[in-house]
Amino acid sequence: MESVNQTAIDSASTVFEKVGEDYIGSKSRFGDILIGAPYSEAFVKAYANERKDVLVIPQTIEYTAFLHNEEMKKVATHGQAPIVSAQARRDEIVEQAKADVERLKENNRRWRAFNISLKINRNGRSVEAVAKKPNSRTAFYGIAKAVPSDCFNVHIGKAIALRRALGLKVPDEYLNVPQPTEVRVGDVIEVTLDSGEIEKKPVVSLKAGSLNAHLPGRIIQYPSHYAKIINDSREEVGE
Repeated sequence: MESVNQTAIDSASTVFEKVGEDYIGSKSRFGDILIGAPYSEAFVKAYANERKDVLVIPQTIEYTAFLHNEEMKKVATHGQAPIVSAQARRDEIVEQAKADVERLKENNRRWRAFNISLKINRNGRSVEAVAKKPNSRTAFYGIAKAVPSDCFNVHIGKAIALRRALGLKVPDEYLNVPQPTEVRVGDVIEVTLDSGEIEKKPVVSLKAGSLNAHLPGRIIQYPSHYAKIINDSREEVGE
């Protein structure tokens, strides 16, 4: 952003920088955008429609909500977008989801709007959120469930379910998050044995003889068998 007019950046409340197909949050005066996290064009448009003084670098979206003063209209930048791997993008979205859940819970505690509870069904690969009005029987529910082809992540599930319970838009990032391509300690893998039997195993080590290699498409070699990552929440290892 070196060639961007600094006055425009300073005057903006929120700044996104276009990187590839994503819009990376680089400034948030309101504290509701995770710095360094990728957002879709649809999310940025919806966000700008509800806020003011939102700046996109470079000015790639023709959208009047971004252009609240003459300085912003002059902003332009150049350069090649860095390559972001699917795994790195997934990691960023998971961190975005964690921060999103904590912010929504804190706001509801502060405003005393709803009492929030989250129920995780790991076997069912789903999360249910309940937003209950204090001193009332009124409650709103939201659920997120991973489809069989997806790797379940409890943090993304919490963010989706909670936003649905609160009647908030679910960002495209949460619904279209890339699948993991790197196995890590704490992941749960599904191993298909020669007999056809399927076993689910937590990854406790990446040493030779435990997991030898990982291949594109979530397929990893588990000594003499093949497996896929089915849960990368890694709650047990503090992730």
